[in-house]
Amino acid sequence: MEMVRYWLRRDMSRARVTVGKDKSYHMLIDGEQYPYPGFPRGYLMNKFHEELEYPILSRLKHAVKNKIFNEPYAEIERLSKETNVHMVPKEHMAPAVRHIWETFEKMEEMEVTTDMKERIRLIRNVLCFIMQEDDSYRFRFQLFLDLIDQKKVRLSKGDMYYLRAKYYKPDRYKKILGRIFDGFQY
Repeated sequence: MEMVRYWLRRDMSRARVTVGKDKSYHMLIDGEQYPYPGFPRGYLMNKFHEELEYPILSRLKHAVKNKIFNEPYAEIERLSKETNVHMVPKEHMAPAVRHIWETFEKMEEMEVTTDMKERIRLIRNVLCFIMQEDDSYRFRFQLFLDLIDQKKVRLSKGDMYYLRAKYYKPDRYKKILGRIFDGFQY
C-alpha cells in the first residue's frame, strides 16, 4: 500500500488553488504527489466568530449532521422501545436495501477509528430504515443510483492517495472482473 505523506507532517505546507480542466478547484500542495481535489475551506471551518461558541462552518456542519442522522436515529430508537416495532432484519430487507446495508458494512470494516465506524453504522441504520419503510424514497434513491455516471464518481489515484490519509483502508476490497473480493481474504 502506498504511504501518504501529508498527514504525517506536522509543519505547514505551501499550497495554491488552481482550476482544473473540468473547472473544479484543486490545491497544489508542495511535496505531494497529486493535486488535492476541492477548495481549501479549513480557514472557515476553524475561524471563530465573536458571538459564536463554535467555528463558523463547523457549527453549520454539526447542526446538519444532527438533523439528518442523530435526531432521526434517536426517534427510531424511541419508537422501537415504545411500540416494540424494530428495524426489519437484514435478510428480510428489499434486495436494494440489503445491498446498500451490506455495502455500508464493508465501508465500516475499512474504517480504522471506532468513532468513524459508529458514524458509518449510524448513517447505514437511518438510511436503510427509511428506504425499507418508505418505498417511495427507496425507488427514488434507486433511480438516483441508476442515473449516476460511475466514471464521474469513481475514485481517481489522487483520491485514493488522500483517502488513505483519512485513517481509512480503501484498498480492503478489490473489484476484479466486476466482482468484489475482500483484499485480506483474496
